[in-house]
Amino acid sequence: MNDANGLSPAGVGGAELVFLSYSRNDSDACRALASALEQAGLPPFRDEDAIRAGDRWLSRLEQALAGCSAFVVLVGRDGIQRWVGAEVQVALARHLSPPAGAPRLPIFPLLLDGASADALPPFVALFQSTRWTPAEPLPRQLVEAIRARTVRLDAPPAIEGCPFLGLNAFGRGDARLFFGRRQETLEALACLGDQQQTNPDELSGGDGGAYQRWLQIEGNSGAGKSSLVQAGMLPMIEQGALWARTGVEQWTVLGPMMPGRDPLAKLAEVLEQALVADAAQRDSLRRLQRLEADERTLAFALRDARQAGGAFLLVVDQFEELFTFADDAPRCRFEAQLANALQDPECPLFLVSTVRADFLDRFEQLPALQQIVNHRCKRYFLPTISEQGLREIIEAPARLADLDVGEVTTAILEDARGEIGALPLVENALYTLWQAREGDRLSGERYRACNGIAGMLSAEADALLARIGRAVPEGDRAALELLLRLTRINDDGRHTRQRVSREEAVLVAGGGRAADGERVVQMLAGERRADAPGGNGLNGVLRLITTSSEGDARYVDLIHETLLRARSRDPDSGERIGYWPTLYRYIEENRDRDLVRQQLRFQSERWQRSRGLGRLRHLGLIGLGQYRPLRLPPGSDEARFLAWSRRARGALLVSALLAIGYGADSYVWTKRHELPLDAIVTLQRFRLGYAPLPAMVDIAAPNADIELGDRDEAFVTSYSENRWPNWGYPGARAEIARDFRLGKYEITYDEYDYYVWQQHRMGNTGPKYPTTAQGGRGARPVVHVNWHEARGYAQWLGERRHESCRLPTEAEWEYAARAGNESAYPWGDDLRNSVGGQAMPMANCRDCGSRWDNEQSAPVGQFPANGFGLHDTSGNVWEWTCSAWRDGFDGSESDCVRPNDTHARAVRGGSWGGFAVGARSSARHLSFPDDRYDYVGFRVLCSSPIE
Repeated sequence: MNDANGLSPAGVGGAELVFLSYSRNDSDACRALASALEQAGLPPFRDEDAIRAGDRWLSRLEQALAGCSAFVVLVGRDGIQRWVGAEVQVALARHLSPPAGAPRLPIFPLLLDGASADALPPFVALFQSTRWTPAEPLPRQLVEAIRARTVRLDAPPAIEGCPFLGLNAFGRGDARLFFGRRQETLEALACLGDQQQTNPDELSGGDGGAYQRWLQIEGNSGAGKSSLVQAGMLPMIEQGALWARTGVEQWTVLGPMMPGRDPLAKLAEVLEQALVADAAQRDSLRRLQRLEADERTLAFALRDARQAGGAFLLVVDQFEELFTFADDAPRCRFEAQLANALQDPECPLFLVSTVRADFLDRFEQLPALQQIVNHRCKRYFLPTISEQGLREIIEAPARLADLDVGEVTTAILEDARGEIGALPLVENALYTLWQAREGDRLSGERYRACNGIAGMLSAEADALLARIGRAVPEGDRAALELLLRLTRINDDGRHTRQRVSREEAVLVAGGGRAADGERVVQMLAGERRADAPGGNGLNGVLRLITTSSEGDARYVDLIHETLLRARSRDPDSGERIGYWPTLYRYIEENRDRDLVRQQLRFQSERWQRSRGLGRLRHLGLIGLGQYRPLRLPPGSDEARFLAWSRRARGALLVSALLAIGYGADSYVWTKRHELPLDAIVTLQRFRLGYAPLPAMVDIAAPNADIELGDRDEAFVTSYSENRWPNWGYPGARAEIARDFRLGKYEITYDEYDYYVWQQHRMGNTGPKYPTTAQGGRGARPVVHVNWHEARGYAQWLGERRHESCRLPTEAEWEYAARAGNESAYPWGDDLRNSVGGQAMPMANCRDCGSRWDNEQSAPVGQFPANGFGLHDTSGNVWEWTCSAWRDGFDGSESDCVRPNDTHARAVRGGSWGGFAVGARSSARHLSFPDDRYDYVGFRVLCSSPIE
């Protein structure tokens, strides 16, 4: 007899029931299974539509399961869908969180013909499945397991590789390894959609109230919010886990995305990736412009793209970046788009956001979302993982990999007890122990020697710093400086991580030395060097940073915020002690660095927004010294602001000094040396300590002889034979035996003028100020300098640098200019590069397309560097070499001529007044040592004085 809800009683004759979950297509198989169970004395329960009819279906289903001792799900060729999926979720909840005193509900997947075990939802796949056809008797082991209520976990073959992720966050592809949070995953999923048990077939979206489209997962740093979403929820959602509460079967996932500095641009990117299938047709910039123009754009775009039975799920990870990192204008537009879409009942947008609990007080910075958070957002607090959850994290992946963790499980759980940041520490400890495993066993002795989970992280991180320090000069400090740059420092100690571009990371870590910076980044990220045996990949050591790409942009991020957090306080001093004391102490000692950077960013943004005289008024004239430790990417807004501020400050200082008495003397000085009046400013800067010296680039000697001369025979032979020497044809081979440093830029007027000024101060009046170039002095390459004068500057520079400095040989110059490239120009065979469909000038010559063409030399560094980091090796000005000119290569191109030799010297590189063919990497010309021209300059080569 049925009760008022149409359900059978909890038991039949005192025997508990076996719940049978099946789809209509498998009804015949279900009847056969029910008959087989009855014959075995196991009464079955089939819902026969009683649960599905009408509302309050969840209560009906829970009531039915309460009287069942086992749950059998029949999986046919259609997999687990719709109502069967809903029943499975309730059964999983009963298994994971049984009523007080009740045993866990055992779950038995039964695979019918055409069913694939790979199609099982992630959590169901953990249970041992049995393949069966109705024509066969039920396997005896299955019947006995159902009778004994045995929970049978799957025993898959051992997986290859490490089953632990260390400090890395779990991704969607790691669902098989995601343990310890199954109950929390189901609880979080239940927060989305209908909250009143409405019949799923009648759900059609909602407008607030009991139908929730926004789930916010809150928790402490290190609780595993990102992993819960990506490895727990998303795989379940893609298997249809939300249908019962939302009525949606097909989900398009947008993201996951992190807000970053410009969350609106990130939103534009994920929309393009989801809505435009053809990557060649995507236009994120145009999408961004639409989002900026109308705050309803997101809602309308998703309404237009909606398909029957489908919806969109936007995942925003690290929502706190909106408060800590995002610029004001993009943040306001981003939250306006979300608020409008979530309030639009016709918009098929669902939102899952993760946020650190200690940043919830910042929601007042999001007024549009704050207004709707109480009635349109379901908030779920992710608690600290339980001891049982930690045990599962240790033992379940080990079972998959056939590892013995018996020696370490108890010790790790004891160390983790009461530890707020236990989860990432345990994951890191397991990863580290796996690296040092003894066969298939994780060593307890090794664990005890590392002083537990916190000591293991600290020791491994310190060891990595030490390795970096041995590999790169002062590399340990450079690594700490980069980690500091990746930290967003807060006054109250709630530090967060922040991404930077890989270019900036290399700059910060290298202090201007690109090779050193790249090596530090590689070692912190666990990457192999490109030239190391085995190629690119991970070294299998602790990683403190992660690298990622978004389109053409590459980014670097801290691997986990645990590295930034305080663990306890020193009982004597009361000072906080970090999980990694070395980094925490460095952050505390330099905590003003990030605040200074934020201040600089604010000043530069205000300066950028200013117009007219306001740009001068908003320049920084005092306190610029506090910005000196910062490593800023060249060309960034902050770097430009500082450059202009320093120029303005210098101008003011010069003006003040001129007013006091230097004016007249400086004027006489310019006239005496036939210099323009603006050289007065340069003179005052020299007097105030400005001492410009050329930046140098380290260049490693090649492993084999190099090829000199033009590689394009068809091009060269299109000219008369007497022109062939101008492109080094026929070519020759040359040896470069030693590493050297070469000027990053051509020597500028500022650098040469400082040399002359300094020589005059020392009483040597031989060097003369060269005639001013047509475009002026300053940062333009110095010209009107003959070979002897260029050589004199190189010798003086060597004395200043305590190195052996000279002009480069022809062979050294061409090797450095080509930077390993055999094309006509350092960047390729075409005169201009194509960027975004537009031709971009790459050099300054008569037909190169720059604004200085055939008019004057350009300031150094206006065009992209070659592969070695050298600028202006094509065009701008010809450059002196120390080699004698020969019509054909005869070996002298690798040698320096004697100073008193009167033969012509070889000059290389082309100039602003020459045609593009003269800017080829092979182009060469001759000039006599006493000649001075307005299109010939030089750069300097330096090497160790120890031959």
